[in-house]
Amino acid sequence: MDQNRKKRASGYSFATMLILVGVLGLIILSEVSRNEMTGLVFFFICLIPAVGIYVYLGCTSEKDNYNKIYKPYKSRKSEVVSSSIWLLALASFFIIGFIFDGWDYAWVVFLIGAAIQNLTELFNSNDKDNLS
Repeated sequence: MDQNRKKRASGYSFATMLILVGVLGLIILSEVSRNEMTGLVFFFICLIPAVGIYVYLGCTSEKDNYNKIYKPYKSRKSEVVSSSIWLLALASFFIIGFIFDGWDYAWVVFLIGAAIQNLTELFNSNDKDNLS
């Protein structure tokens, strides 16, 4: 298990390093070549594999441990309700932002979504001992 954690840590470190090298390359190449596109292309060449590494590591064993620990407490119903809350929050964010030009305060819907999710989990909890 310890060897697996070291490999995962190395993968995360390498992916983070790729992103930082991409940002540095973006800055340097944009200045040196006087063409912003060169730096941007280099940035995405570094970013794409880094994101792939993050996704791969996120889909492997650590998630299985998370599911073993936390999933028994969540029902399928609560997962659907949670997903719906965040979908509505995201839609509300864009509606407020684009239609009403309310970008300054549209972010508040995410705070409201978090509060609603916590309240629904509180009221839908079957095991009253989890509340203590």
